[in-house]
Amino acid sequence: MQKHLFLTVLLLIPCLFSRVAHAQEPPQQSNGPAKIEVGAQFSSLNSGVKVFPGLFSSDVPTSDTAFGGRFGINLTRHVAFEAEVNFFPHERGAALNSGGRLVQARFGPKIGKRFGKFGFFGKVRPGFLSFSAVQTTVGVLDRGFERFPILETRRRNFFSLDVGGVVEFYPTKRVLARFDIGDTIVYQGEDPQVSRFPRSWSRFAHKFQFSSGIAFRFLNPASTDDTAPYTSQRQRKIEVGGQFSSLGFRVFAYGGAFDETPLTPIVFDVDPQPGFGGRFTYNFTPHVAAEVQTDFYPKRLFSPDGTASGRMLQVQAGVKIGKRFEKFGVFGKGRPGAVSFSETFIFEDFGPPPTFFPFQAHTGRTTYFSIDAGGVVELYPSPRVVVRFDAGDTMIRYGGNKLPFAIIQPLPRPVPVAPYQFLHHFQFSSGVGFRF
Repeated sequence: MQKHLFLTVLLLIPCLFSRVAHAQEPPQQSNGPAKIEVGAQFSSLNSGVKVFPGLFSSDVPTSDTAFGGRFGINLTRHVAFEAEVNFFPHERGAALNSGGRLVQARFGPKIGKRFGKFGFFGKVRPGFLSFSAVQTTVGVLDRGFERFPILETRRRNFFSLDVGGVVEFYPTKRVLARFDIGDTIVYQGEDPQVSRFPRSWSRFAHKFQFSSGIAFRFLNPASTDDTAPYTSQRQRKIEVGGQFSSLGFRVFAYGGAFDETPLTPIVFDVDPQPGFGGRFTYNFTPHVAAEVQTDFYPKRLFSPDGTASGRMLQVQAGVKIGKRFEKFGVFGKGRPGAVSFSETFIFEDFGPPPTFFPFQAHTGRTTYFSIDAGGVVELYPSPRVVVRFDAGDTMIRYGGNKLPFAIIQPLPRPVPVAPYQFLHHFQFSSGVGFRF
């Protein structure tokens, strides 16, 4: 439900942009778009993987992030053909329909409408997903009431179809910013039929995918250079926008008490988390601004000791300082804030002696201090519209919670408290804002 609501909202945004573009901007003096586009993008893919082959088989939700490149040819103002390749560096464990590192390639048409500074399109692009380590059935071991698969880890390629929408912004004739949203439909094949018992299996898997990036266009010889500047006669102080965000959440648990060494976070994995939110900015000058950003991450997280579990909510507020040019701006940012987890494990006390069980505990919301430090690139298709890309390090200060699972000596014994320590998480955001 959240996926379809987010998709609908983003597809409706271009309708508002087109009204702004027609009302405020002079018509472009151009013979058409440049024929060639070459760009790069950051992508987030949300899906589920099937694990536990045989009698027990279930889907585990996953999300991965990638970077890649795109090549496009504009046949007309409304029709283009393009090819895209994405590489997902995070290595997953082998499963029935995925595993290892993923390479994605797709190619196909893009059809839609271009306005003076905006364009929106539909896309249908066949392609494939190539996983480096997939559990592949090479035989069956029959044990009477149940058959067990004989598995071998192999690279496998799956046919895919990317169906969705594209929003583009044109700050200049040579540069465009692009946002893609869609459903990557993957053909997984027939059920291996290794089990005598019915189980859930679908030949097609649906993976929601969001991408954002920048591309360079090569002008036709007959085309003029950039259109006349749209510099505003007055600075617009207020910006309100929305963004898609990806945070590389570090799955960890506190360890070290078993050998009497100080407790410290032990990181097991990096699990990229997709989220969405809003941003409010107040520009004091063209170079200095204060802003507040909030992001919600809908996937339910789990940490082995319960320190950071549940759904994550992030709020950052601080300053943005840099240089604003006519069509783009480059800034640094420093924003303290908080990251809150909805279902952390909260220990209160042990039960009565001599057993000390059952102990008193519950799950609840826990909030940790955070700092977001990084850089911002902005593009200005018009005086009222801002296209923004953020990259930085989100440092979360965990600690302060009791860790009863770290006790190995006989009770009673003081419950160790997790020390306060920062963990670093890479975060990338992209979005669109309106200036007033």
